[in-house]
Amino acid sequence: MMHWEESVRLALNALGVDKVKAFLTMLGVMIGSASIVLVVTIASTGKAYVVGQIEGIGANLAYAALDRNGVPTVPDDELSPGDLAAVRQSLSMVSFAAGTYDIPFDFKLRGKMVRARLVGVTEEFQKIRNLLMVSGRYFDAEDFVSRAKVCLVTEHIARNVFGHEPATGHPLQLEHLRCTVIGVFKEGVPTFGQSEIQNETVLVPFPLIKTITGEDFFQVLYAQAASSDEVPVMTAEMDHILHARHRKVARYNVQNLASVLETVHSVSLGMSLVLVAVAVLTLITAGTGIMNIMFVNVAQRTHEIGIRKALGARTAEIRLQFVLEAGFISLAGAVIGVAIALGLIWFATGLVEGGIPLTVSWIAVFLALLLSTGVGVLFGYRPANAAARMNPVQALKVE
Repeated sequence: MMHWEESVRLALNALGVDKVKAFLTMLGVMIGSASIVLVVTIASTGKAYVVGQIEGIGANLAYAALDRNGVPTVPDDELSPGDLAAVRQSLSMVSFAAGTYDIPFDFKLRGKMVRARLVGVTEEFQKIRNLLMVSGRYFDAEDFVSRAKVCLVTEHIARNVFGHEPATGHPLQLEHLRCTVIGVFKEGVPTFGQSEIQNETVLVPFPLIKTITGEDFFQVLYAQAASSDEVPVMTAEMDHILHARHRKVARYNVQNLASVLETVHSVSLGMSLVLVAVAVLTLITAGTGIMNIMFVNVAQRTHEIGIRKALGARTAEIRLQFVLEAGFISLAGAVIGVAIALGLIWFATGLVEGGIPLTVSWIAVFLALLLSTGVGVLFGYRPANAAARMNPVQALKVE
């Protein structure tokens, strides 16, 4: 039987003879294993962050708008409060539904003229768009029924106009209409001005839009499903309802964010595979270095190999010793590399605390240890086999 304990002891003793050379040999493995852990962690964290942002905006949302390109439209083609009610009542998977109408508008607040977007919204818009009330309150049912002259302003407007003073209770002049600020809001997940909510936005109950502009239709109709799995069906059903309620030639764009999420997943997977491939190439380069160093070791220890063979050491035992040396070098490098990667992640987590959460992928840690050790054993086998096949008589002649 092969003496494993003796082979392990001899391999460790051989590595301990020249620690500097052993460390330099494992340097490439350290870089490769650390790269795998960092790459997978960064890719998974970035993916989770982007998906979280999209889901915060509305991964469960479908939204519809009248397509005004190509086909002439008539007033009856516009999205109406009746369409909103039909979507809300006909689709069982719909949790919330809302409509919006927005236009650029100048208004006067505390004597200052502000260029902003005026957005008429329905009651459930706050839940669909995840709006957070900084102060005051959102519109209630009575505001919509009574056409109350009330409005909400963004935190940006309140800060620029009022500073640290409360904005609620102040009058806001919209041309011939005067309304009272009842609340200050902000987006739960920033859309950076890519939606109807921008830095300078004023929300009013939708019934006031007809008083201000004379219009009584929605530019965008939103519906939110209970889960993201129901979004494709809800999107198709919304499209069917809208086309059934309007002229056959009218066209509506009914979309959701599912395609965006799929793109994020695909891009993240592609980036991860490319970066992991780069890390694996680093490991292969490190393995080549291990093989070259092991060939040097075999050449330097030819006399030792001859003595061991003369004393009865078998071919398999000689091969095992040198394979173990290569494996220990790569395993030690992998452990140090993973430790460095974990330390960097821990340090970065402290810097971005409260921002992007960095989560360690333990699968990546296991993969880094396994690949690194495997590379060392694979590239160390050839020098080990060369040592095992050495002629003991010839080896003993080498000084």
